[in-house]
Amino acid sequence: MDMKNYNQAMIATYSRRTAVESSAYMLPLIQPHMRILDVGCGPGTITLDLAALVPEGSVDGIDASDSAIENAQALCKQRGIANATFVVGDIAKLPFNDDSFDIVHAHQVLIHLPGQHGEPGPVWGLKEMRRVCKPGGFVCAREAEWSSIVIYPRIHGVKESLDVLSRLADHSGKIIAGGRGREFARRAGFSPEAITASAACVTYTNSADRAWAGQNMAFRFDAAADLRKGVELGFVTEEEATRMPAAWREWAEAEDGFYSMLHGQIVCTK
Repeated sequence: MDMKNYNQAMIATYSRRTAVESSAYMLPLIQPHMRILDVGCGPGTITLDLAALVPEGSVDGIDASDSAIENAQALCKQRGIANATFVVGDIAKLPFNDDSFDIVHAHQVLIHLPGQHGEPGPVWGLKEMRRVCKPGGFVCAREAEWSSIVIYPRIHGVKESLDVLSRLADHSGKIIAGGRGREFARRAGFSPEAITASAACVTYTNSADRAWAGQNMAFRFDAAADLRKGVELGFVTEEEATRMPAAWREWAEAEDGFYSMLHGQIVCTK
């Protein structure tokens, strides 16, 4: 997905995230006075949850998408939260001084970073997050492990659409491998003993979650450029690409539908 131009289906997907559901692994680290940076904050739902946990501190949210930041600012105003700020910016060059934050957090961001200067995206992304983290502070990230996806029933077009996304990621030099978090953190400059790794599983199986997930995937494929790019590169035919959104809608209605994916989590002490 193009992370600089979110469509409304993507905004809807990311707006469902909460700190409790998506960042529970790092919540015990938070103290009321802390300054937190949420990198790739999207529409700000996690960011604003974190702001509520630091009443004596503050949270900054940064994202490359203008539309995401506009949504985050509107939600911040709606909730009446005064200690959160949102700006448009790039993780490749965060607009903050060295050693500025007690916690630097990212949720499903590193997997979207292409390699550069001979380094995998997650490595240079973590290096920049480490730079703005205070000594003794924490860099925290939770990232999807694409190889772990389990989905039933096997409706033609569903798995194939995921395969197209995987091939597009490989083509653009992105690594969707949350299970490699320890490796990436070590290569980013953290000592092995300063890295703690864990995992969480996202599952959609009841009718409400399945309907929501399936419909959102269908809308995202309808609106996004991924399938068009896949056709251009020969990863999928035009006919197959046309079928894929409908396949997700069919999966959403399947009584026995099941989807699960593992997410790797790391907490790194600077």
